[in-house]
Amino acid sequence: MKLTQQQLEAHLWGAANILRGKTAGQDYKNYILSLMFYKRLCDQWEHEADDAIVELERQQGRTFTDAQKAVFRARGEHRFRIPEGNRWGDILASSIDLGRKLTAAMRAVSSANEELRGVFTVDWNAPAPDGSGKPLIANEVVHALVQHFNTYDLSNASVSPDVLGRAYEYLIKKFADDAGAKAGEFFTPPEVVDTLVRILEPQPGDTVYDPTCGSGGMLVHCADYLREGGHNANDARFFGQEMNWGNAAIGKINSVLHRLEAEIAAGASTITDPFFRDDQGKVRRFSLVLANFPFSDDFWWLKPEQQTDDKKKKTKLKQQVFGKEGYKDPFGRFGRGTPFRAPPASTGDYAFILHILASLTANGRAGVVCPQGVLFRGQPAIEEETGEFDADGNPKIKRRKADDEHLIRKALIDARLVDAVISLPLNVFYGAGVPACLLILRKQRPPERHEQVLLVYAARHYRELSNQNELRPQDVMRMLVHVHAYGDAARVPALVAQHSRRIHDQIDAREHDEVQRLMAEYAGHVERLAMLKPRIAEQETKLAALSTKAERAKIEKALSQLRGQRDRATAKLAERDEKIAESRRRAEDDRHAVTEVGAELEALYQDPDELLKHARVVGVDEIEENEFNLNIPRYVDTFEPEPRVSVDEALRELKSARQSLVAAEHDLSSLLKTIGYTC
Repeated sequence: MKLTQQQLEAHLWGAANILRGKTAGQDYKNYILSLMFYKRLCDQWEHEADDAIVELERQQGRTFTDAQKAVFRARGEHRFRIPEGNRWGDILASSIDLGRKLTAAMRAVSSANEELRGVFTVDWNAPAPDGSGKPLIANEVVHALVQHFNTYDLSNASVSPDVLGRAYEYLIKKFADDAGAKAGEFFTPPEVVDTLVRILEPQPGDTVYDPTCGSGGMLVHCADYLREGGHNANDARFFGQEMNWGNAAIGKINSVLHRLEAEIAAGASTITDPFFRDDQGKVRRFSLVLANFPFSDDFWWLKPEQQTDDKKKKTKLKQQVFGKEGYKDPFGRFGRGTPFRAPPASTGDYAFILHILASLTANGRAGVVCPQGVLFRGQPAIEEETGEFDADGNPKIKRRKADDEHLIRKALIDARLVDAVISLPLNVFYGAGVPACLLILRKQRPPERHEQVLLVYAARHYRELSNQNELRPQDVMRMLVHVHAYGDAARVPALVAQHSRRIHDQIDAREHDEVQRLMAEYAGHVERLAMLKPRIAEQETKLAALSTKAERAKIEKALSQLRGQRDRATAKLAERDEKIAESRRRAEDDRHAVTEVGAELEALYQDPDELLKHARVVGVDEIEENEFNLNIPRYVDTFEPEPRVSVDEALRELKSARQSLVAAEHDLSSLLKTIGYTC
């Protein structure tokens, strides 16, 4: 029987619950994801072997003996090699020293498959930090995890690749929710990724690159977009680099599970050691780049192993890598030989942006998540009086050089590379409370847009959650319509219709998934209740037939316990039903909101004054007049007027407040009198 996505999700998250708290910080995600992937590889190997044997028996018209099957299993063709002695059955047959055996098996699989190098980074036999010699993860815990994962077959016979891929993404999202602020290192909210991907529209033949790829979500979303358009995902080619080995391993697993032929490099900084280079040693060029780089990295110019050095050593290193003209980049991305200055040492935002630009082909495009500071940080060159005078009585003038970030931003605009900027709501990213934006760059822009930049103010539309904010389906639609219309009102009705249909389908699918997820989560209580009902009926029948007090007391006690269990199970199912109802209400609200926003957008583009509060196509000449400052409130009316209140309503509220005050004073006076005080 095929596992549903929701059953698989519940099963995988159950494994996470076994290990949580037994490793350092959030490292447990790497253990769970790697174990799940290892089980998948082993199960699929067995499935492929079984299929091959069945086909051979059919071709030869005979049934093989167990010994013959063993020979054929070893010789069979497999997507990945699992060396003998390192299969799931070998681990399952062990009861002691499981951590060492599991680590050895995973490393053997990794070594046997070039595509899986670097996938298994965890050490199940790592020692505890107290020096006791005991493993950090006790043998009993590893055994419990192995037994848990053994519950289900994870091969294609039981789990389709699409279901497994979606369940893996769900698990990464759950880990991100659990990790809180640290999740930003490996996870970008899918709504943001979806917005970027749909703006850039990956096509067959594209080379897609993420220089800080984390868990690989942006690459996977590009592949999904291609499949949605009826293409094979691998009609494009995918590349990524990730400094953190553990996150890169998650990304590699993610790409394999999504049947994506992605090349992901790990362990080095994209800035100091870009992995993808051409024959001349310069950075390789790609047609499409997406990135969510670390915001405002203070030490972007240091290799990972150097970032742990003390302040004195970092200062010395800084003197070595920065000259009078800034960072000495051996890959020609900024500084001498390019129109761009080297980024300042104090923040790495423009280092990543310039790396992305250097990584684009002549007609490439990029979508980058940035802190909004890149839009306005840095002063232009200025002249100002010092307050002193020369010998002729003329005021002395002090000339201040333009800041590096201002000059880089000016160069980007002068080169007509900035196509659009979208400001995002606060707190939509894990651990990044600073205001963020989406920066859309294009090497070759349509002639009609060459002297323009689209600025979209999307910061006021979001769903407020307990820990962070979330972009809703209608919020994503707003951004996409603004960008794809690019100020052309005639295009809006068709864009609204296109995105409305797709987003309604997304909402329907999400509602179905959430309901099925809740059904899977509470399935145990359903089974419990189904088991209890006949037992209660049986005991009630017995009770009715008994006459002695002692016999009745015994049955009544048992009945009381069973009814208590029934009531608790019933309460749990009522809880489930309320959550399902809430999920359906939210989906219906979102469907209604998408329809409303569609009508709102069509009306908005018929009212230029109102449109100025949301989006505006700005001429480069106006941006020059504003000293190349791209801060969106300079161009878009972001002012939020106070809601109007009628005079009659205000007077009624004032009268009500006065009456409440009089009543409160009367109550206080009465209370004081009762305890002996006189007013």
